[in-house]
Amino acid sequence: MEQKVFVGLMFTMLGIYIVFIVVILGGVFFYTDMASIWKSLLAPETLFAIKLSVITSLITTFLAVLVAVPAGYCLSRYEFRGKAIIDTLIDLPIVLPPLVVGMCLLIFFALPPGKFIEDNVIRFIFAVPGIILAQFSISASFAVIAVRMAFDNVDPRYEDAARMLGCNKIQAFTHVTLPLVKTGIVSGAVMTWTRAVGEYVPILLVAGATRGKTTTMPVAIFLEFEVGNIEGAVGLTIVFLLLSAIYLAIFKNLGLRVGRPLEKGQN
Repeated sequence: MEQKVFVGLMFTMLGIYIVFIVVILGGVFFYTDMASIWKSLLAPETLFAIKLSVITSLITTFLAVLVAVPAGYCLSRYEFRGKAIIDTLIDLPIVLPPLVVGMCLLIFFALPPGKFIEDNVIRFIFAVPGIILAQFSISASFAVIAVRMAFDNVDPRYEDAARMLGCNKIQAFTHVTLPLVKTGIVSGAVMTWTRAVGEYVPILLVAGATRGKTTTMPVAIFLEFEVGNIEGAVGLTIVFLLLSAIYLAIFKNLGLRVGRPLEKGQN
């Protein structure tokens, strides 16, 4: 009897939370009529914001994974002086308010190194690269943490065995270790993308909110709401929800497919 009460209580709390999510997120679909929403979605500004958000967030995710694999491997496999400090620095962008990260980026580009980059290398302030930089500054930490945890769960002896059988360090990593952490890489990519595509405050500070130039979906929602175009804001919000749901479904399914060979190999 006690077990039934316990299980019932657990599922009740789960059900309450699921209802809360559905009510909060689902209410936006019933706020206005679909004709008005559809009209807003087809507006050139809306289509531009959708396109820019998808492109910049995918580039950010690619760059984050590119950094996360070697970073996660080093942090998982090696002990070195200052490792605890590096761990803290990687976690710091996650706990810092986005406003603080945006201010730090602005201050950097006001200093000589940042000014040199702006003038001679690539322009970030009020430009699309600034969007990617703002997204990367916060979301890349999620990829590094996820990939490091994946490496932690892979026994180093697999790599050692491959080297004993004739593989060099690079071959052992690419042919043995890397395939075993594909699930962690996919998880890191999902977390990075979801954070990057929804980033708002740092983008607003670094890249601004110029219509048709630097307006991502979160920025466009704010602009539409600010001018009183509720239908436009609602339309963008719906697109945001649908894109996020589709992207998560695809990558979770991919993660399950990637994970199956790992489970078979371990058994």
